[in-house]
Amino acid sequence: MTQLSTKQRISITVDAKLLKEIDLLTENRSAAVEEGLRLWHHQRIEEQLRTFYQNLKPTEQQFEQDWGELAQNQMEEILEAEGL
Repeated sequence: MTQLSTKQRISITVDAKLLKEIDLLTENRSAAVEEGLRLWHHQRIEEQLRTFYQNLKPTEQQFEQDWGELAQNQMEEILEAEGL
């Protein structure tokens, strides 16, 4: 099965010194920018999750902990049953 990647061309303004430093590390600026955006996006998602869990009430924290333990136990049972 072939997965088509749809990309969109953008125009950005970047500090000249930073661009020179990036060019020393890679020949593909687009790939560097894409990797940087993916990393930035991943960090934002982690921050949102961290904030969400830090703001839970103690009863909500316990609920999440219980569900996490249940899910882990079930996964361990499934893997063991499958011989993995």
